[in-house]
Amino acid sequence: MKLIYLSTARIPDTWAHVFQTMKMCEAFAKAGVDVELVVPRRARTSTEDPFAFAGVVKNFTITRLPCIDLFPGTRNTFLYGLRTYSFFFFSWLYLLFASYDVVYTRELLAWTPSRKTVFELHNITPSIAALITRLQRARGIIVITEGIRQALIERGVPADRIGTAPDGIDPDDFSHPESRAASRTRLGLAPEAAIAMYIGLLDVWKGTETLYATGRILAPDIRLVIIGEGAEPLAQLRQAHPEVLFLGFRPYRELADNQSAADVLVLPNSGKSDISAKYTSPLKLFSYMASGKPIVASDLPSLREVLSEKNAFLVKPDDPEALAAGIRFVLANPEEAAKRAAKAKEDVKAYTWQSRAERILNTLRP
Repeated sequence: MKLIYLSTARIPDTWAHVFQTMKMCEAFAKAGVDVELVVPRRARTSTEDPFAFAGVVKNFTITRLPCIDLFPGTRNTFLYGLRTYSFFFFSWLYLLFASYDVVYTRELLAWTPSRKTVFELHNITPSIAALITRLQRARGIIVITEGIRQALIERGVPADRIGTAPDGIDPDDFSHPESRAASRTRLGLAPEAAIAMYIGLLDVWKGTETLYATGRILAPDIRLVIIGEGAEPLAQLRQAHPEVLFLGFRPYRELADNQSAADVLVLPNSGKSDISAKYTSPLKLFSYMASGKPIVASDLPSLREVLSEKNAFLVKPDDPEALAAGIRFVLANPEEAAKRAAKAKEDVKAYTWQSRAERILNTLRP
């Protein structure tokens, strides 16, 4: 089978979806598929080897097509659209003459032959209604949560056309993390401090406002450490939330080592938005599970598809007091914390990129 994975991502890049794309291409190829990743030829792309950057085997090819990429890094809507749709035009031309069996993509607006296209959905947006007919005609649909699957069924997509495949991890990326002491020394953290850590994008739907408020409640006994960035400058965040230690962005390749510095890992997703409550399958969830550290997470349907009271500590979402209480409980009950952390580490073995790729391919093969 020849599979073209079509993506608008800059390759290489530090975004989580870029790593997910590269890991899935590697996993598809390991499963015996001839894989070609087709991406735009972006300006100011790093010259670093994309396979080494993402930590994947070079078992698939990368094809870069033209796009109109003016003022790289800008958030201007027009320029973003120009870059995206110019790439869709050139990818449409490319697909007209390419030989392949399947186009696999997260780009719902891409100009691809519906009968040969498998769409992977990570959210349900208001514009999805205009795309239902296209989804109904697609070769297949892969979603990351049952919440997305049910939303599509309610909108008229046949249930047997939709497969659910949560995100995952590569176990090798987390097999030999550095020690807690070494990680803390490298990050400049106090050796004996009680540390609750969040790693990821700083966005409202991810529960950051709850997280910041929790930091105030926990101080000074427990230090909340955040690794990641968002739209708001770090200098402003540090001034607004002095109780929280903001370490900024750290590369994905450090993830396993950075998690070692924590006593507890926090996943404070908000219940106020559907993407968080029903649709997300965050990569950090699976990396947290692989860490062997206890997890305190919001009690939401999306997270309960993977987490339970056996492998995590679930608390009321959007409630700083509840989140702080959960963190304190973990630190006060190390035996129970270790038991649930061990269970999470065992459970995450079912969520590898390889098993995900094979599950998807089983729905595509005759």
